[in-house]
Amino acid sequence: MKIRTITLGIDLGNQADSSMQHEIGSFFSKANELFSKYNFETRTQRIALPPFEVRNKTEDQTVLSTIENVSVLCKDNGIRWFCVPFKTLGQDMQQLNAVAIEIANKYKNAFINYILTQNNQLSLKSALYAGKFIKLVSRLSENGIDNFRCGASFNCKANGAYFPFTYHSGKNSFSIALEITPIIVNTVKSNKNEPVEKIRDKIIDALLPIFIQIDKISREIELITKIKYNGIDTSIAPHPEDPEHSVSYIVELLGIEVFGGYGSTFVTSFLTDILKNIVGMNLIKTIGFNGVMYSVLEDPAISKINKDKSVLSIEKLILFSTVCACGLDMVPVPGDISDDDIGSILLDVAALSNRLQKPLGVRLLPIPGKSAGQITDFDHDFLCNTKIVPTSNKSLSENFFNSDKPFGYLS
Repeated sequence: MKIRTITLGIDLGNQADSSMQHEIGSFFSKANELFSKYNFETRTQRIALPPFEVRNKTEDQTVLSTIENVSVLCKDNGIRWFCVPFKTLGQDMQQLNAVAIEIANKYKNAFINYILTQNNQLSLKSALYAGKFIKLVSRLSENGIDNFRCGASFNCKANGAYFPFTYHSGKNSFSIALEITPIIVNTVKSNKNEPVEKIRDKIIDALLPIFIQIDKISREIELITKIKYNGIDTSIAPHPEDPEHSVSYIVELLGIEVFGGYGSTFVTSFLTDILKNIVGMNLIKTIGFNGVMYSVLEDPAISKINKDKSVLSIEKLILFSTVCACGLDMVPVPGDISDDDIGSILLDVAALSNRLQKPLGVRLLPIPGKSAGQITDFDHDFLCNTKIVPTSNKSLSENFFNSDKPFGYLS
């Protein structure tokens, strides 16, 4: 089993200090050394930053200067990616978009997180401007790949492990994400003729010792490095390298004829419940989503099913968001999708996040020059290719987004 990521959140108070740069390099070296000692390979190491504010033009240069320093720091220390979060409530969204698009274009090792909802409040205008930003980013390349690094988050807590839906708070600290999908696949295969309750017990029996071991190692890393350990995100997440890293493959092994068919939502809730049960045991320290992740372009089986049978729609994926972990993740959409269509989709997910009191995120990838049903053209180690998912082109009008005051439900 691989460690998907070690995500280190850093306090930017002394980010230009050479001693902090040494501390970061030393931390990752010691963390990787300790995981390797117990035969765990780390796939990526990442840095998360505290949220930036862009209320006027004078704050632009401070943000851009900081990002330049962090980008160099990452390259010098073999850190693949860093996450740049932006607050959106009370911000100059036009100026924020200008800064964010410059970062997305110049720093290909930077992820960008628009924090659209916190404490169940959001700005309607910010949702529209997030849609505008997503469209702008899609035009940075011919195949639309840059939105892989850009997302919007809703009620996500600080210090999670998964990009782009995270942001840092407090002193330097780290979080862990794992690749447990093959373990669950093998467990379900070995017990496929058993009742579903028995399979549930077997999955818990397979996962819990691993979580406990990773937790123990992480606490040892905290002791050695003096950097706070936030916890493990126990989420079931895909990776394109082979079908046994597919979350939808688990769903089909559990009895669904084709992922997306009737019963898929129930099976998703079944898997989510297993993780919530493990978290509730309080035997390990956890953080983040701790759920089932349907990441369309990162999941080999979902990508193939959608390519062969066109089973996915925005509406169906939003339905899964009620019981899965991260919302609409890595969904390719037509390149001519409008700003207000994207903004309306963001508001739909925001509504679920607020009403269900759960963290969610959105990563949409408008594909320039392509329409629904055509195939994406990516060549990236974290991405598969699939059919572009149709959108309805029936959404809220731009006038609806006029208010930039914080919006919250009355009850």
